[in-house]
Amino acid sequence: MINVIALTQFAFLALAIAILKILIQADPGQTFSPLLQTLDRISLGLFLVPILWIGFAFLCEMVNRPPLTVKVARVVGVSLAVLSLLFLISITFLT
Repeated sequence: MINVIALTQFAFLALAIAILKILIQADPGQTFSPLLQTLDRISLGLFLVPILWIGFAFLCEMVNRPPLTVKVARVVGVSLAVLSLLFLISITFLT
């Protein structure tokens, strides 16, 4: 289950970052909102979020007692996947 959630996070982030890069590189003369410019600068750093979550999930699997249970890791992972999807949607609608 950890692998599926992590791959979902990576897929949403990769798609969002690819769309963002294409939109910004397609018309370099156009001025974009400061939010999109900030997202463009930090976009590659966002790949650290799923990597850190994978470490957290494996830690929860090893400890497996409250509050670090596998269920908590799954909830956090799904929440991060939803945030990644919202990142993708926001890039699509902010342009």
